[in-house]
Amino acid sequence: MRKELIEAQIVLGRDDVKRELKDSIRRNAWKRIFLVAGNSFFKLPIGRDFAEIEEEMGITVEKFSGFSVNPKLEEAIEGSRAFSAFSGDVIIAVGGGSAMDTGKCIKLFSAVPEEKLFQVPWQDNGVPFVAIPTTAGSGSESTPFAVLYRDGEKLSIEDESIYPLIRVEDARSLAFLPLYQKKVCLMDALSHAMEAIWCKNSVGDSMYYGKEAIETILDFYQAYFENRSDALQKIAYAANQAGKAIAITKTTGGHALSYKLGTLFGLPHGLATSLVNKELYPLLTRNKEKMEDLESLRFLAHCFGGNKPEEGVERYLEFLEEMDLIPKERRFYLERMDLHDSSPEKEQDFWKGTLETLTKSVNVERLQNHPMPLSEEEISGVYRSILLLEE
Repeated sequence: MRKELIEAQIVLGRDDVKRELKDSIRRNAWKRIFLVAGNSFFKLPIGRDFAEIEEEMGITVEKFSGFSVNPKLEEAIEGSRAFSAFSGDVIIAVGGGSAMDTGKCIKLFSAVPEEKLFQVPWQDNGVPFVAIPTTAGSGSESTPFAVLYRDGEKLSIEDESIYPLIRVEDARSLAFLPLYQKKVCLMDALSHAMEAIWCKNSVGDSMYYGKEAIETILDFYQAYFENRSDALQKIAYAANQAGKAIAITKTTGGHALSYKLGTLFGLPHGLATSLVNKELYPLLTRNKEKMEDLESLRFLAHCFGGNKPEEGVERYLEFLEEMDLIPKERRFYLERMDLHDSSPEKEQDFWKGTLETLTKSVNVERLQNHPMPLSEEEISGVYRSILLLEE
């Protein structure tokens, strides 16, 4: 997407979330609101605001919560059916990336006959889409992308019609996140920013957004973990900037190698991308001769406070160490697959099959954006390092 389209988004919530949201509903004459949100929605400040708005304005709200952490195609189709039956004036998605992606696909799917999904070009049904993020990671509130899963395999969906017309900034919800969720979401935003900088498609605007995101994260992450109100706002801003960055460039190898890894072991997306970029970032600096644009690595190093590409890698790895998210033992993965008491032979067969599955799962399209070519041997080596299989 172009910067002028990204920045045309209407932003609410910078003064009074409830009042501004209420005014927007009134101005647009929305009487029937289709709300895509998780089960904890009404426990959050925005949820309580919404309940009061519903009562005060006499509007009708239909809430859809039938989606998973990694939303499934059939869930989005079910949501589309519910939206069509409800005949809503607007779709409002509240939550993290799962709610955003589901809401976007509900809007998109409701404009196409169900039997024609993925067979005809996407169409804009003209229904406004409003995004209210309650986490700081995916940046989905400022991208034209969505991710669904069909039979465990990732479906990438992209269309400018699902770029949210309105974004509501409400950092209050971040204070309610557990520390672990804050960390993995933060690492998702950091991965977006890094990949937007080193991506082949990177331009001045995406590099600016990425730099803003990284520097803001490094300046405020500690205060964010302590729930300081100013830091909540800053980290929400950083995640949004990172989202804008990948809206321009799309993601790279860090994401292409992360999806199957995450679904196979049930890992949070931000942890999966960090595990991959922990290997890919050093790999890039060791193979500068394969880079089309070495300046992007120098720029990224400066974002982390270094001068040379190797110093950027060092600072990034130090930050990962401080986050204390990266598994230190192979047993971590075995336990997630309930194989911690398996025989050595069974374990060996498991690792062999897992490496083959992961290596073959990589999204080749996303690798086209990666700043250097990756061979199958290099991809397998990345996974071996992640799974702690290197001797």
